[in-house]
Amino acid sequence: MSQLYNEDFIEKVRFSNDIIDVVSEYTNLKKSGKSYKGLCPFHDERTPSFNVSPEQQLYYCFGCGVGGNIFNFIMEIEGLTFTEAVEFLAERANIELPEQNNSQARQRKVSQRKKLLKIHKLATQFYNYLLLKSDLGQEAYNYLLERGFDKETIEKFQLGFAPNRWQGLYNFLSDKGYSDQLLVKSGLILPRKNSDGYYDRFRNRVMFTIFDHRHQAIGFGGRVLSNEEQPKYLNSPETPLFDKSKNLYGLNWAKQEMRKTDEVIITEGYTDVITASEFGIENVVASLGTSLTSQQAKILNRYVERVYIAYDADAAGAKATLRGLDILKKEGLDVKVISLGHEQDPDEYIKTEGKEVFLQTKDNATSLIQFKINQVLKDKDLSNVDERVNVVQDLLPILNAIDDGVERDEYLKQVAEKLQIRLEVLRSELNKFEKSEHQDRKSSQRNNNNNLKNSIELNDPKKDGYQNAVNGLLKLMLNNTRLVKKVQNELEKSDFVEEDHRQLFTTICKLYQEEETIEINELFNRLNAESSQKLLTKLAVQGDEFDSSVNLDKILIDYIKKIKGYQSGMKKEDLEAKIKQAEQEENYQELKQLLEQYQDLLRKED
Repeated sequence: MSQLYNEDFIEKVRFSNDIIDVVSEYTNLKKSGKSYKGLCPFHDERTPSFNVSPEQQLYYCFGCGVGGNIFNFIMEIEGLTFTEAVEFLAERANIELPEQNNSQARQRKVSQRKKLLKIHKLATQFYNYLLLKSDLGQEAYNYLLERGFDKETIEKFQLGFAPNRWQGLYNFLSDKGYSDQLLVKSGLILPRKNSDGYYDRFRNRVMFTIFDHRHQAIGFGGRVLSNEEQPKYLNSPETPLFDKSKNLYGLNWAKQEMRKTDEVIITEGYTDVITASEFGIENVVASLGTSLTSQQAKILNRYVERVYIAYDADAAGAKATLRGLDILKKEGLDVKVISLGHEQDPDEYIKTEGKEVFLQTKDNATSLIQFKINQVLKDKDLSNVDERVNVVQDLLPILNAIDDGVERDEYLKQVAEKLQIRLEVLRSELNKFEKSEHQDRKSSQRNNNNNLKNSIELNDPKKDGYQNAVNGLLKLMLNNTRLVKKVQNELEKSDFVEEDHRQLFTTICKLYQEEETIEINELFNRLNAESSQKLLTKLAVQGDEFDSSVNLDKILIDYIKKIKGYQSGMKKEDLEAKIKQAEQEENYQELKQLLEQYQDLLRKED
């Protein structure tokens, strides 16, 4: 729950936004029984598996497993925090945010932000109008046409022109009633150093509007019309709205396609993003600078699992790529590098080669390891012995970071061949390097073995039957509250193997004890773990699968028998293993106790 807004306000926002209306803004929904179905907006699919329940006000995708209430949906689809999702939906429903009596500073901050957003919206309109409808912007308009951008693209990306006047924007915004202090804080206006007065930061430049992920203008990038003028690009400074390390140009347009494809292409420049979009490549963003930041990596991780870096093919671009690779990898993203060659940027490459050829570069993209190796080997004199020794030392930590044995062996062979050294020598050097990290690798291997064991257990047919029985029982409890008491009399928390089932079971029982009814959204709010909330949404969206003629009590008894039977079987297997171990160790006292427990278990089954 949000610490900023109380539960009454959050419920007001929830009731004021119907989940069908909200979700329909992102994907086409069609009625299917009591629910609605459509293509999932979070992953690419051809057959609809995304279900929304108007009765429960919940959604669940049986394809990718996402689910939750209206706040979860907006958090996922827009990449927002819970508080931001509440504010987003409050604004959508025209609900005023409550005043926080104990936080006047926050009230001032929120008020200032609204005004700065309005200033940037007006500035966007001002620049766009001059570009499209004024003689002042004719040269800039012709420049954009020469770059291949048509009017439709200009309007979509809200491109503009800053006139070659000292106070063009200043006079326009001042006439709207904004104070000089606020205009300076926006970053669009600067105070004169040696005299009174103010002037525009951007003059005689093509303007690129920078939007946040909610499509709100927060900053600008201005490009000179002549390459002789300097600096070539001038960007908004850091302001209360804009921090380039926390934003990505084009994310507001790209995020839907990023969700569907689960991948993104990162470029350096505004025109790379715009050209890609013109050619129908929508999952492209720009990093607002040559260096990716950890904040940008975290943003990307909300939307995708795979990242392609397509920076310019110059030395600066290669260095920036190398820095970005580690930042993205650290965030858990799968990273690959697109090489365009001939020192072309994506904008030029797409225009020259076309969409299909550009997309094919992804198939030939270089892995993180390969790119790092290439960078170490680049421009090295490998005929020099000392140089080769230094190269080996630089490559050892890169090779050691490869967990897969086959992959590591292939790279070892590749490096040995390029350096013209014996493979056995390189392996020996890597073994020496590895010793210092051996213990960490051993611990990691144990974790991998545990994960493998868990995967094998999940494919156990007995466990599948148990899982179906538990899910069926919980659905009966949700849809037929009269059965809750009967389940409580037969089962307890320890009868459920998985924590999500335990938490949902105990929370249902507690809510029923307090309210004598089960309200799904109240139950959802009481669950602590996100995985438990997703389990609830899945079961709630599935609904009651039995008609009125079915004997629910009989079905309930069958579910309970299967659950108890699975638990009994697990205990038997555990005791059998312990009995076998006691026999091998000839520990007859412990063996006697274990056999008695085993007999007790068999009698209970009878």
